[in-house]
Amino acid sequence: MHDPVSLPCDRHSNAMPTLPMMNRRFPATAALTLLGILLLAAPPMARGQISGEAASELLEAAQTNPLLLLRQRLSQSALAASGIPLEGAVDPTEYTVGPGDAFTVVINGQDVSGAPIAVGADGRIALPDAGLVDVGGRTLQSARRIMAEALGRYYRDAQADISLVQSRQFYVHVTGAVPMPGRYLALPVSRVSNVIELAFADTTSLPVANPAFQPSLRNIDVRHADGTSTRVDLVRYLTSGDTGANPYLKDGDVLHIPTFNPEYASVSVGGHVPYPGTYEFRAGDTLAHVLEMAGGSASAGGMDAVTLTRVSESGMSTSTFSVADLENGRAADVTVEALDVISVVEREEERGLIRVEGRVHRPGAYPIIDGVTTLQEVLEAAGGLRSDALARGAYLERRALPDASRSTVPDRNTNPALALRQALRSDTTAVFQRLRLTDLDLISRTYFIKELSFQNRVSLDMNAALNGNGPSVPLRAGDRLFVPRDEQSVYVFGQVLQPGYLPVTEGQSVETYLALAGGRSDVAGRVLVIDPATGDFHEDLSRSLRSGDVVFVDKDATVSDDPEIERLLIERERAKADARIRTMQAIFQGVTSVASLITLIITIRRN
Repeated sequence: MHDPVSLPCDRHSNAMPTLPMMNRRFPATAALTLLGILLLAAPPMARGQISGEAASELLEAAQTNPLLLLRQRLSQSALAASGIPLEGAVDPTEYTVGPGDAFTVVINGQDVSGAPIAVGADGRIALPDAGLVDVGGRTLQSARRIMAEALGRYYRDAQADISLVQSRQFYVHVTGAVPMPGRYLALPVSRVSNVIELAFADTTSLPVANPAFQPSLRNIDVRHADGTSTRVDLVRYLTSGDTGANPYLKDGDVLHIPTFNPEYASVSVGGHVPYPGTYEFRAGDTLAHVLEMAGGSASAGGMDAVTLTRVSESGMSTSTFSVADLENGRAADVTVEALDVISVVEREEERGLIRVEGRVHRPGAYPIIDGVTTLQEVLEAAGGLRSDALARGAYLERRALPDASRSTVPDRNTNPALALRQALRSDTTAVFQRLRLTDLDLISRTYFIKELSFQNRVSLDMNAALNGNGPSVPLRAGDRLFVPRDEQSVYVFGQVLQPGYLPVTEGQSVETYLALAGGRSDVAGRVLVIDPATGDFHEDLSRSLRSGDVVFVDKDATVSDDPEIERLLIERERAKADARIRTMQAIFQGVTSVASLITLIITIRRN
């Protein structure tokens, strides 16, 4: 924030004056200033130690001189302002000096200013011995040069360092479509976004009374005190990081945030982009600008083409641009108009990845050609099965419907309602909509939904496929093959006293493993044996088990420890009871009607 400036040498002077001589040439006001600051900063006991008539006069002058008091406050605020966050050293070619900026002046390594010197309200600064110099409204580079020239006329053949030690504070005004319009404090290093964030801090108030309109953050009008104005595009800054779209503020700037109606002044972007949606239209927008705001670029990958659709009085027209058009800059020459629709087409990628996990020699992700590469080829690339792999327990996962656990919030503002709506993709929603048109009861619908959430296994004889005895299995991008370890055990769970893994023994029946698991409980029901290779189950308790088999002991159907299932059972029984009652009521009413009719006929015949 400072540059050394060599002062011009006086050709008529034989030598540069020494520093003591310089100090003797200070005016009396400088001495009063320094002493006044020290006296006012000192505690009462320290002041009491100053004695003598001269000291009393200096103390009285320091307490009554407004200039001395101002310098004291500036020196204290300079220390407090040292913690102001900056983006780095200020650019002397851009920083504009104004009232309140404070400087220090160092001549040949010694501080001759005594305390930070502030620029006055009229834009002038009082330099030691050099007097008043007009620096207001100039860049920092220009102001330092002018101050160095003024000092050079007094301190000859010396080197001066002039440093900006404190940035001033000033007011700017925010008007228009913001929740809290008004006046805000700013610094010369503050950008438009800093003040806009404060004006939108009140989230309980609406920026616009009519919900059809929205604040225009792409057309902010910044009006300067000199009569000029700048149009700011904050959305471009937030999406691309272009600091030129978020300029520094100046003293007295007026920031006006206009409004726009998305129905008439917007551009829609959809397809293969990170941030699809509706964006505010700004005059002069190009196709490249809008794609940049939506995060789309040819370098991101996956983009095949971009279409621009426009409706005019003559009808609808569509223009298509290739990836090459985006890379060679042609998209920067295409002007976008309000209500245009931009769609980014995703490239149809035939290649993908499959993950191989578990007991193989080289687990990891492997590239495949979608629908062509087979399971046997990938397994060979992974080094084959390890000696402790349980081939009959391996499985292949493939997810056809959306995986809720992998869903991300598509809205960059994290709108929960929008995220919930988009979490259910069209195929899943269609399934649920058709489900309500079936005659399935409540239990069946609940079972259907739970089973649907687990539809991720590929149905095949995995043992035969891995051993090369079965047909080839083509893979799809995103598949996952898992080969478990052969634990040489049988897993028994459910209504047994000691559920868990049991060491497998060849030729042992199901009853043997049930006995090793502590036997059945008092509420035990059916016993099911599940084959991990095919998923089949049987109830033959005399059949011998193999490693990897699973034995499940069900609970008595009349007992339930799940409150949700119990509620469903009660609801089903109640529905059945209601149906029986309605049937009996209908039969009774029918019999009553027939009896009444017969009685009426008999009565008529008798009469």
